[in-house]
Amino acid sequence: MQSNNIRSLVFIALFAALFIVMSSLTIKLGGSFVPFTLQTLGVLLAGLFLTPRNAFLSIFIVILLAAIGLPLFSGQGGISTLTGPTAGFIFAFPFCALLVSLAVGALLKNSFKPNKAIAFIAFFIIFELFSSLSAYIPGIPWLMHSLDFTFQKAMSIGFYPFIIGDALKSLVGAILAVSLTPYIVYIRSSTGKNKASEASFRG
Repeated sequence: MQSNNIRSLVFIALFAALFIVMSSLTIKLGGSFVPFTLQTLGVLLAGLFLTPRNAFLSIFIVILLAAIGLPLFSGQGGISTLTGPTAGFIFAFPFCALLVSLAVGALLKNSFKPNKAIAFIAFFIIFELFSSLSAYIPGIPWLMHSLDFTFQKAMSIGFYPFIIGDALKSLVGAILAVSLTPYIVYIRSSTGKNKASEASFRG
């Protein structure tokens, strides 16, 4: 039990660091208050490799560190960042990681072992829905509130420019998921309570 806890802490810290690195890789789109980053890929990977609790914590810890002033979101931090135009997205990320992990866990526990093409499609849908699209549910309304935007303006600034990028990140995630499934199953089971629950997907 203690070794599981230690492994969990190590992986939580590892994916928190990975999320921070991916948050620092920023491309400012002209006129947009929402930068293009690899944050959702970091969220996706945390949900893919970690159990739901650990996936949530790995991203939430970064928010806590940013709250005390560390510049962890595109080089910015502090309360102003966590209440700024992108705050809706930021606070969605831990829950997105949690949802991805729950969906991946359900897929891995499936009683049948799908071929790689079906698994690829399933992973892509999970990532597109939960690591990307789910973040817009609080992200767009908060953008509207923060900047006094209309819905159409918020969508044109905070959603439409990112559709292709989100799909590409989900595509990368699906490729990694299919290629690394045995390792994903091992890591998730080694930090969880039930080591046999996802055995049906082992290659």
